[in-house]
Amino acid sequence: MDNLETIEITLKDNRKFKFLYPKTEKGMIFSVLQGDEYPLSNVKIKSRNPIILDLGSNFGSSIVYFKDNYPNSTIYGYEPSHNTYTTLERNVEGLSNIYLNKMAVWNKKGKFKLNYGPEKRTGAFTLKSWDEDLGGEYVQTTTIREIIASNNLETIDILKMDIEAVELDVLFDVFSNPIDFKIYNIFLEYHGEIVLNEIKKTFSALYDIIEFNSNSQSQGVVLMVLS
Repeated sequence: MDNLETIEITLKDNRKFKFLYPKTEKGMIFSVLQGDEYPLSNVKIKSRNPIILDLGSNFGSSIVYFKDNYPNSTIYGYEPSHNTYTTLERNVEGLSNIYLNKMAVWNKKGKFKLNYGPEKRTGAFTLKSWDEDLGGEYVQTTTIREIIASNNLETIDILKMDIEAVELDVLFDVFSNPIDFKIYNIFLEYHGEIVLNEIKKTFSALYDIIEFNSNSQSQGVVLMVLS
């Protein structure tokens, strides 16, 4: 990937390493690394060795952030875009117990087109279609149920989803049938007021729902904490 900038990140244990990112996406990357995107003050972690699923890992800023705050965690990262994934691997190679997967997560398994966003900004790549064809690449998809089964997981301490407009598809796929595992905390980026209202209507009986980082009613982040 061309036009990458490099910053040096110092973790809380004083380890330092280099992190690559596109200059055009600096604001998004730094928002995550600095803790603005996913505040942890209301997160409830019960395990000393938390399990984290990071869906839409992008260049790895969220993986670095979660690992820095939960050093004993095991993190499973999912990023489907080939070029982004290559940089992601380089950015997290110095961190332990990180398991990367070059796949998208949806409510179905197969090969589907990942549609590029305006100006090819990676934060807008989506399995949904745009009004016009901006190009894309075909990627393999999997489901959360498949991830849990294949990794023999019984609990997920943090599920983070930034998967560009298919978050609700994934949530309904998980909760549409009885589950034998627990997801304690869910960070979810939503796109559209209808989606936000649907989250509240459907999941408020199971989860305490906290809104933050809303630029408008059309986009923001919610934290869902298991009641």
